Amino acid sequence: MAKLVLHLLSARGYGIHGDELYYIGCGDRLDWGYIDQPPFSILLLRLQRAVFGDSLLALRILPALAGSLTVLLAGLLARRMGARDFGQYLTEICVLVAGVYLSLNHHFSMNAFDILFWLIALHLVVRIIDGGQPFLWVWLGLVVGLGLRNKLSILFLCVGLSVGLMLTKERRSLHRPWLWAGLAS
Repeated sequence: MAKLVLHLLSARGYGIHGDELYYIGCGDRLDWGYIDQPPFSILLLRLQRAVFGDSLLALRILPALAGSLTVLLAGLLARRMGARDFGQYLTEICVLVAGVYLSLNHHFSMNAFDILFWLIALHLVVRIIDGGQPFLWVWLGLVVGLGLRNKLSILFLCVGLSVGLMLTKERRSLHRPWLWAGLAS
């Protein structure tokens, strides 16, 4: 919540970022993709402008929300991986004040959502490894698919997870149909 308030209070302090102008231009001409990016974040911006208008505050609502969710999910991931209260709070504070996240969540760009897709995917992976329901592979496939429609860098996570899957006992998942259903989704 603090991150959301921080970003919304400072949303009008600076003018429109050059990338935001480019995204607005792309949003005025929706397409299945652009020369330098997939369409997901552009579609979000178009919907955001239709709902909230074109003010600086309106332009920066979704990145601020994505940043707030990033803080929350990072803390929950730390908890899921064994952190106690202090570890969870420390994780949240570190993500809250990290300069890169403050910058990425201050203006509209695909990067704010990219980090969010990575964290959601990591949550699903940890749940699967912890013995979660096999259908979580399908959810993971959907999250990665949406992440790919936002920014291709989620492929780095996929490569890392694939190598980790093959080099650990989790490679037994390769024989399960849910993994392949997740890839198909």
